[in-house]
Amino acid sequence: MDEIKRVAIVGFGSLGAMYAGCFGRAMGADGVFVVADAPRTAAYRAEPTIFNGEPIAATYLTYVEAAAQAAETPFDVVLYAVKYGALAEAMEQSAPLVGPDTAIISVLNGVTSEEVLAERFGWDRVLLCVAQQMDSRKVGPVVTAGCVGVLALGVRDGASAAQQANLARVTAWLSAIDQPFICPKDIRHQLWGKLICNVGVNQACAVYDCCFDGIHAPGEAREAMIGAMGEVAAVGRAEGVDLTDADVAYWLDIIDHLNPAGMPSLRQDVLARRPTEVELFSGTINRLGAAHGIPTPVNERFYAAIKALEASW
Repeated sequence: MDEIKRVAIVGFGSLGAMYAGCFGRAMGADGVFVVADAPRTAAYRAEPTIFNGEPIAATYLTYVEAAAQAAETPFDVVLYAVKYGALAEAMEQSAPLVGPDTAIISVLNGVTSEEVLAERFGWDRVLLCVAQQMDSRKVGPVVTAGCVGVLALGVRDGASAAQQANLARVTAWLSAIDQPFICPKDIRHQLWGKLICNVGVNQACAVYDCCFDGIHAPGEAREAMIGAMGEVAAVGRAEGVDLTDADVAYWLDIIDHLNPAGMPSLRQDVLARRPTEVELFSGTINRLGAAHGIPTPVNERFYAAIKALEASW
């Protein structure tokens, strides 16, 4: 496998734009390509996106233009940063970008996007990934991030030479461009740990219409959040992931140190009346809980409440 020189980013919200900004600073516009449909691409070209005060160094391509380029020179990495509800369509539109040696990274929330991508492209291309500890935010064409966080990376099958080679190639690239990453011993534990956090904080802030200060303070919102987090741990154990009360306590401590005036992405979606990622959160936990015979009453309540909010728009 050759050195990674060409990276395509599919999805240009706060996270996709943040990574485009980070990669572009190290690789330049001839190495980083933001791929989208024609109307979005035209908009990105017309008004450059600013990341932490500087224009993002990236080339904006339509799916058709990117496919034509890939036919000549394949992309080395395709990073997916779309909302989960848009993944299926984006995956099919970007399929021509994926060559025999293309590495695929998903920075979507939840624990299911890699399964979807691997079903389409195969596990030898798809890495397990958790994007964590970043605080990126996008308002119009301006993206800010006080912390770009860390990419936690791993493979589904540690005995697979092809998957390990894919991981080694990607981590060598990330090291070369000084992008923070870790390779946890148990990547599935990392994925489910982040899900514990997201299921709790995202849904509680959305349902109780509050910023982080609303779940920092003792009361109904905080108790519901902790209950939902405990249900994730129980379902994760049934899925073969070694989650304990200590994992809930670990993520609760992280939540308690978030900016009290800040808010998670799902509440931002609710306030903007956008489709939410509730299916990734309580939707996943309720479905797996039912399959394993594990009650998930808090997540069922959160799911119903968020779907009712969506329906009211």
